[in-house]
Amino acid sequence: MSSALAIGLGAILAFLVIALAYRLNFTWEVSVGKVRLVSARTRDVLADTQGSIRISCFMDRRHLMFRPVSRLLRGLRQASSSVAGAELVIEYVDPRWDLTRAGQLAALGVPENALLFERQRRRIVVTLDEMLTQTSPLRAQEEKASRGESSGLGVFRGETVCAAAISRLTLPYERSVIYWLQGHGEVRFDDYDELRGFSDIARELKRDGFELRELALAGLGQIPADCHVLVIAGPRHALAAEEQNLLEAFLQHGGRLLYLVAPRVTAGVEKVLEKWGIRVTPFIAVSPKTLSGQEVVISTFAEHAVTRNLNNASVVFGYATCLEAVTDPLMAVGADRPKVTLLASTDAAGWGESQPDVFPRHFDAGSELHGPVVVAAVSERGGNMAKDVAFKPTRVCVIGETDFVMNGTLATRANANRDFFMNAVSWLAGVDTGTAPSLGGDATLVTGFARQQWLVFMVWSALVVPGCVFLLFSLVSLRMRR
Repeated sequence: MSSALAIGLGAILAFLVIALAYRLNFTWEVSVGKVRLVSARTRDVLADTQGSIRISCFMDRRHLMFRPVSRLLRGLRQASSSVAGAELVIEYVDPRWDLTRAGQLAALGVPENALLFERQRRRIVVTLDEMLTQTSPLRAQEEKASRGESSGLGVFRGETVCAAAISRLTLPYERSVIYWLQGHGEVRFDDYDELRGFSDIARELKRDGFELRELALAGLGQIPADCHVLVIAGPRHALAAEEQNLLEAFLQHGGRLLYLVAPRVTAGVEKVLEKWGIRVTPFIAVSPKTLSGQEVVISTFAEHAVTRNLNNASVVFGYATCLEAVTDPLMAVGADRPKVTLLASTDAAGWGESQPDVFPRHFDAGSELHGPVVVAAVSERGGNMAKDVAFKPTRVCVIGETDFVMNGTLATRANANRDFFMNAVSWLAGVDTGTAPSLGGDATLVTGFARQQWLVFMVWSALVVPGCVFLLFSLVSLRMRR
């Protein structure tokens, strides 16, 4: 009798504890092993950032995303306290209770359920829509949660976005403007075709804080001064001589260029690129390391900021043009000589094919490029200057294909194409986005449970299931005694 009474009282106590935790929205998290809340790359961003940064979390504590966001902020503060860099000051503002502070944030134009990053007189706002990649819109998830329904799964990318915001606060400008060249048959960033469009990668760029603008060079005297990165994506027609001169002048004055090659097309950019140490060849990269026999899987990367954290990943190219480093002795020497890094290449079994449309493919040692062959390269001049020096180094990134980031390719999410492209853009813009996965940030699945669903889950896990096990044990014991 006393045992049954003790079990009953224990069940009542467990129920009261669950109800209290539900009421107070209490959480207690335990670190697993040596896994850190933020990635090593984000810790590097914090180490490179000097001064105090204030982060205001303007969120309702009952919101579905409050827990992952608060967990990420705790990880950022913990990481900042362990490195000699940024000092993070974090405040939580609940619009239901902190009315005075909520009014101040609203007057600054900060929407509810957002993060405000402040450093000196600079402000950057990061919304939940920017931090969450979900299978259904966030508003639909919230409506389902309010009805007590499961709102589905999403991927929380808060660490990437927050690291980019912190890095951007150290720059002399608030937003990085990307000009996307048009007028020569280039792909468009506002093309929403499910297979051939580029709207998905454009959305990723905007989510990371970049502003996209179209640019036509005809009639211009120079490339706009606010151009932080110029993208030339797969031109099908050659640039005029005047346009090539504008591009060359842009690079000579510290410009940043991302060139995505269109196969078998002479766009007039090749001569400009050779002056910066990168040559575009007429060969197409092929390799036995492939998926269906036509594309090539790249998993060999050089040590560089663009390829950081891609050691165990693969980038898939369908029709990539081979690149080479220029070894011309007439190139500039000394401090004026660009530093070329061959970013990505095939394995030793790959080669540069002159007739890629002819199957089966065979290597011709007399007329084709011996492997391994390079499909992506970067060039930089003045990159060893200190960050506080006004001189802006020139940066060029050339990738041998354009279609590797089209919507149809990114939809599979089975490769690191997106990360490779985003890393390249971030390096060109001078913004470190910290894309490495972490326990409290990227690649964290959000279940989408409403609070009522969490209560049901806790009752079943703490009371119903253990109670059924105990009842079964009691019946078996009673039967054995009889």
